[in-house]
Amino acid sequence: MSTEIPNRPVTGPSVWTAADFESGEPYVRHLTDAELDALDQNAHDENALDQDAAAPADLTAELVERLESGIGYAVLRGLPLGTRYTPEQASRIHWTLAQRLGEIVPQNGDGDLVRVLEDAHHPAQRGGTYASKAGAPFHTDPTDVVSYLCLAPARSGGARVVASAATVYNALVREHPEWLDLVYREYATDWEGEQPDGEPGWSPRPIFSAAGGALTCSLATKRIISAMRFEDVPRLGAEEMTCLMYLDSLLRRPGTAVHVNLRAGDMEFVNNHTVIHSRTGFVDDPSDPGHQRRLRRLWISRGAEGRPLVPALQRWRAGLS
Repeated sequence: MSTEIPNRPVTGPSVWTAADFESGEPYVRHLTDAELDALDQNAHDENALDQDAAAPADLTAELVERLESGIGYAVLRGLPLGTRYTPEQASRIHWTLAQRLGEIVPQNGDGDLVRVLEDAHHPAQRGGTYASKAGAPFHTDPTDVVSYLCLAPARSGGARVVASAATVYNALVREHPEWLDLVYREYATDWEGEQPDGEPGWSPRPIFSAAGGALTCSLATKRIISAMRFEDVPRLGAEEMTCLMYLDSLLRRPGTAVHVNLRAGDMEFVNNHTVIHSRTGFVDDPSDPGHQRRLRRLWISRGAEGRPLVPALQRWRAGLS
């Protein structure tokens, strides 16, 4: 656990609420024709996933800036899926851009680098919250960046929901500073069966931590509570449970989170250390594949280029294999 415990509000671009985006969608970055032309080679190269493919340098630099020094969130829009690019070609472009941000790392103990998120009735889909039509709880993933390519939206619902971890932290500092020591403790967090070989079914992680002057969040309330199913995990006390429920209530407090409806071809990038995310429940159209929610997910490690992390988080930034 870090010995640094900031007891005052965080400032800077990573602090935001829904009100900051009322005038538009500043997190959306539209691809230019020149950038699409530059990405064409990757789209049509069947070996693009097996090599360090090129991508527009200005675009990737801007993505890094938004993720590391800005609001921690970006949506790239304007990929002509279904006209200029097939799903396979769009997936190559997504991989190319992700690869320029860092290393694409395994998302489970089986070493899968790509996960396709869709309704669990699909024969290729395995279990997990991401395979349910119900809304997903707020959480962060263990690596630096998670990125989604929207191959098809649902008929209704399925909105991505994102919130600033710094905004949540600032509310805690103002309203319940007596709980600061609680959120810097390490809590057993359930892997839900996807842990690497040889690892227990849970790992200890602090909810908030500080290293190198950077505040980092690792929050998955549902998984912290479900980790108590393991005999060797300490039971949560009443105060700890109350604190967890309070943090979850902050995320659901009106005006905290932003709902983003991804379109086909959108590529979403989330800094897991500064942005907490979830999604709403959704309904597919069984007669229209274009409205059957399907997202392609990548985990990206920024490695030495990423922010300093405490040891409990550092060990997982390279993925789960």
